[in-house]
Amino acid sequence: MQFLVHALVPILIAFLVGVGFAAYISVSLLIAGSLLFISAVLLVLTALQRKQNPMLIFGICALAIFFGVLRFIFWSEVPRDPLLRSAAGQEVMLRGIVSDEPDVREKSTLLTFSINELIDGDDVLRAEGKVLLIVARYPQYQYGDAVEITGVLKEPEAFAEENGRTFDYPNYLKAKGMTYQFFYPRITVLGHGKGNLIRAKLFATKHAFLERLSRVLAEPENALAGGILLGGKRSLGTEWTDRFRETGIVHIVVLSGYNMTIIAEWLGVAFLFLGFYGSLAISAIGIVGFALMTGAGATVVRAAIMALLVLLARLTGRTSTMGRALLVAGTIMVLHNPSILAFDPSFQLSFLAALGLVTVAPVLRERITIFRAHPLIEEVVISTLATQIMVLPLLLYQTGLFSTVALFANLLVLPIIPVTMLFAFATGLAAFLGNAVAFIPALPTEILLAWILGIGKFGASLPFAAIHVPPISGWFTGLLYALLAWIIYRPSLRELRVYLFRAPS
Repeated sequence: MQFLVHALVPILIAFLVGVGFAAYISVSLLIAGSLLFISAVLLVLTALQRKQNPMLIFGICALAIFFGVLRFIFWSEVPRDPLLRSAAGQEVMLRGIVSDEPDVREKSTLLTFSINELIDGDDVLRAEGKVLLIVARYPQYQYGDAVEITGVLKEPEAFAEENGRTFDYPNYLKAKGMTYQFFYPRITVLGHGKGNLIRAKLFATKHAFLERLSRVLAEPENALAGGILLGGKRSLGTEWTDRFRETGIVHIVVLSGYNMTIIAEWLGVAFLFLGFYGSLAISAIGIVGFALMTGAGATVVRAAIMALLVLLARLTGRTSTMGRALLVAGTIMVLHNPSILAFDPSFQLSFLAALGLVTVAPVLRERITIFRAHPLIEEVVISTLATQIMVLPLLLYQTGLFSTVALFANLLVLPIIPVTMLFAFATGLAAFLGNAVAFIPALPTEILLAWILGIGKFGASLPFAAIHVPPISGWFTGLLYALLAWIIYRPSLRELRVYLFRAPS
C-alpha cells in the first residue's frame, strides 16, 4: 500500500502517456505487445533480485503505458453499426430524436441526432448511433424532438484552418460519440418531448431565463451576460469573439469549463465576508447551478467535478493530495472515453486550468509576495498566472495565437466577473417580475458588462495585441507538458526515489 501511494502519480501519468501515444500515432498491437514484454522483463528481474529495486516502478509504468495504448486501440476499433457503415455515402432515411441542446450558430444550427430506426423501403430496421446534423437556423428545433431525416450520410473529414493547422474533425466528433454527419437533410418533425424529462426542464428553464434577460439588456451586453452565466460564446458573434480571443479573455464565455475553475475561485473570494465555509458553499452552489442550467451534459459535468476538486483543495489546504485526486479523476474520465485526452479541447482546458489552480498557484503564491498585503489582488494575479501557464502551450497548439495583452486584460476583467454574474443573475430573475423591477439590477449590470466589452475592444485594437505563431507540433506540445508535469510532481517523484533507494530495515 505504501508503494502504491508513492508510485501513484507516475503510474497514472504513464497510463495517460500511453493513451496519448496511441491517439497521435497509429499504434499496432505488435507495439503494444512489445511494451507488455518490456514490462514483464523488468518485473521478472525485480522479482528475481528479491529486494526493493527501481526497476519495479519502470516495469509497472511500462505496463501502465501498455494498458493506455490498449485502451485507446479497443476504443477506436469498436465496430460501428453495420447498417450505418454500409449506408455511408448514400442517401438514407433515419428516425430518431434530437438528443442534445441545439447549437445555434450565426448562419446554421448543429443538432445531435440519436438514431433509432433506418427506413429501407417498406422495412423499418433497428439502428444505433449518433450523427451530427447541420441544418438551417429556421425552422428551430428543440431537445427531445422526434424527427425523420432524409439525406446523404457522410463521414467527417479533417480540414485546414485559416491559421494553416489541420483540424482532426473526425476524432473531434468521435470524442463526442458521433461518427457521421448530414448537411442540410430534409427533416420531418414527428413529435416533441421525447428526451429526458429532467434535461428538458433544465433547458426550458435556461431558455426562459435568457429570454427574460434579453428584454432588459441591450446587445451586445445581453449576449455577453448569457455567455458569462451559461457559456454561450457563439451568441456574441464572430466580431466580438475574435476580439475576446485576441485579448485573451474569451474563456469567460466558453462552455469548456476553463472559466468554471476560475469563477469558483473568484466566487470564494467575493463572498469571504460570509466566512470561509460560507464562501466555499457559495462557490459550490455556483458550480452546480452552472452545470444544471446548461443541461448537465458530459462536458460540463466533467468540468464541474474538476472545479469542485479545486474547492476541496482550498477547504483542506492539502494541494499536493488534491493534485493527485485531480489526476485520478482525469484518468478515470479518460479511461471511460479515451478520445477526450487528445481530441476534446473542453476536457483539456478544464483539466489543465484546474490542475494549475491546485498545483501551480500555491508555488507562485510562495514566490510572489509583492501583493501579500492585498489578498484580493494577490488571488487575482496568482490564479490568472497559474491558469495561463498551464493552458498556454495548448492554446498555442490549437489556435497559433499568442495574446500579448492577455495577462493585463484578465487582471482588469476577472475581479469583476463574480459580481457581474451576481447582478446579471439578479437581473434575469427580476425580469420575471417585470421590466420595471429588473431595471434596478440591470443598471449596474450594463455598466459592468460595458467595462468588459470595453477591455476586449481596446485590447484587440492595440498594435501587436495578438501574435500569430507558426504551427507547433503535437510532439513539441507534449514535451512542454512533460516538463510542466515533472516540475509540478517533482516532490512526489522525490518521495518515490527516497522510498525506492532507502536502506532496507
